[in-house]
Parts: sequence; C-alpha cells; structure tokens
Amino acid sequence: MKIKSIPIPTDSLTNKYLPADYSDVFTCGITSDTLPTPDDIIIGIFTDMPGWVNMLFKLRNFLVRFVGLKGNKGDNSQLENCIRSGGKYGVVSVPDKSDHETVLLLEDRHLNAYLSIHIMDTTTNAWDVSLITVVHFNNKLGNIYFTVIKPFHKIVVKSMLKRVLSKLTL
Repeated sequence: MKIKSIPIPTDSLTNKYLPADYSDVFTCGITSDTLPTPDDIIIGIFTDMPGWVNMLFKLRNFLVRFVGLKGNKGDNSQLENCIRSGGKYGVVSVPDKSDHETVLLLEDRHLNAYLSIHIMDTTTNAWDVSLITVVHFNNKLGNIYFTVIKPFHKIVVKSMLKRVLSKLTL
C-alpha cells in the first residue's frame, strides 16, 4: 500500500475551512469488494493505534498539561458514538459529513485542527482514500506546538492511514 501526498480534493468538505495556517493530504489507493465508510476509517484511526503512537500521545498529553492544553479522555465507545452520530465528545466534534467524507474538529485554545477522511471512486472496486488535515493557529502557542509536532504528524498520519486501511480491506 503506497501513501502519497496530493492537493486537497476540490469536492472535499474541508475546502470551507481554507485558507489555513497548515494543510496536508495523504492518500492511498485501495481495491476491495466492500468499501469501509469514512466513519469506519476515522474511528479505526483513533481507536486502534499502534503501541508507539499510543506512547507518543501519552507523552504529548503529559507535556501539554503544563501549558494548559487539553488531553484525550480515552473512551473509545464515546468517541465512536460521537463520530457516527455527528456529535461532540471532549475536544472532538463532527462539523461536516457526507456519504464520502467525515470531518472531525479537534478544538483547543491553541489551535483548531480539522481531520477528514475523504473517499473518491476511481474504478469498480477501487477507491482513493485520503486523510486531510487543516490547521488554524489560535495564538503563538498553536504555532509553536505545531512546529514541534509537525515532523511526527506526517509520520503518524501516514502510518495510521496505512494500518487502518490494511485492516479494513482484508
């Protein structure tokens, strides 16, 4: 499974959150008899992380509490319900949904990050699945924070997208 970087698709719901301080899109082509929904994919990303990613998030949550930022609550069933129902859970909400895309908003005082799973048909039983990130800095702390995590963000996002698509399209 090859992950590549592309521009934000023109039909993505995330276009309404542009311009932004940062954005990226990582996409992967998949072939499968059944297509997981955007909800299934984004839930898989947030609830089935590899151990090394969990350790990074635990370290992040420990460190950011000293500057007053919020951490994850860690209740996967409530997060899944939030994503499927379009609701809110902690710092996570679902501002937009369509049949081919689910957009999450992670909202904190330092930045707002929109994460989206966007699915585009390519041919019969083949799709491009993209994970889109759009970030708005609310203050200097947001800029500093994202500068520090940006190299990790790219590695983590690619790894998690590949991992969940491998599991969901077996």
